[in-house]
Amino acid sequence: MKKSLAIIFGVLLIDQFVKIYIKTHMYLGESYRVSGEWFYLHFVENPGMAFGLELGGNYGKLLLTVFRLAAVAGIGYYLWKLFAKQVRPLMLVCVALIFSGAMGNIIDSVFFGKIFNESDQWDANVAEFMPEEGGYAGWLHGKVVDMFYFPVLEGNYPEWMPSPDNESLPDFVPRAGEHYLFFSPVFNIADAAISVGVFLLIVFQRRLFGKQETLSDRKILVTNIFFGFIVFLLTLFLLLTFSSLFSETHPVSVALRLTLFALSLGTGAGFFYWLQRYPKFVPAEEPAAGSVDLNQDTTEQ
Repeated sequence: MKKSLAIIFGVLLIDQFVKIYIKTHMYLGESYRVSGEWFYLHFVENPGMAFGLELGGNYGKLLLTVFRLAAVAGIGYYLWKLFAKQVRPLMLVCVALIFSGAMGNIIDSVFFGKIFNESDQWDANVAEFMPEEGGYAGWLHGKVVDMFYFPVLEGNYPEWMPSPDNESLPDFVPRAGEHYLFFSPVFNIADAAISVGVFLLIVFQRRLFGKQETLSDRKILVTNIFFGFIVFLLTLFLLLTFSSLFSETHPVSVALRLTLFALSLGTGAGFFYWLQRYPKFVPAEEPAAGSVDLNQDTTEQ
């Protein structure tokens, strides 16, 4: 339970700090190049869902916020029920990530409209915290702050693709010369937490939702390597983000990026070795039919 709470409060703290710093130090549409041409801090706001998806109108925004509140209440109740059961610690981590991510965006929707004034792109206006004239919207109508932009691949489709004049194919089929961009959505820490939680649930679904079995040493080693790599990527992502926020030059120097890479690699390796010393998960034995289980203690991985 303590680890899950640490994840929840940690994600919320980082998410809100980055959002508030971006909101009060960057004007809408401003960009910082973090690394190369594939990682930017690009300040946008959206009144809708994750990755810039929207549900239009004031009533749509209100409905979305109420739905978020109901979803968070359901996820929180599910997480509370998991505490009382003997489930793999990874299950608690996944649900905690999803819960904290949903909470992070709900805070924006509920409060940001009241505590910040409008961020304006054309006047390069930087928003103020608790302005005297009041916020830009009412309760439950705040906009979600997004900032992470990864245009990894960008260009035009080759000439051997179907001609733009070819009307026999559906509109979603790429045409020769058309521009493409991957990955175009702009997101935030909360969106990333939800995505990582769902991704881990999908990858380890058989292990988490199937029959509870003690893992072999080989499976434990592969799993620990995987999570060491995930921690390395997340640490590098956060270190690059914070170094770019507080740096006067963008992107930050190559020397600093290499230093951050080394620190992240060490963090990932340290997490791997910590997991290697972690006790194995031992599934609870199901009591025989008609018997009463007097032993309520469980052993966690």
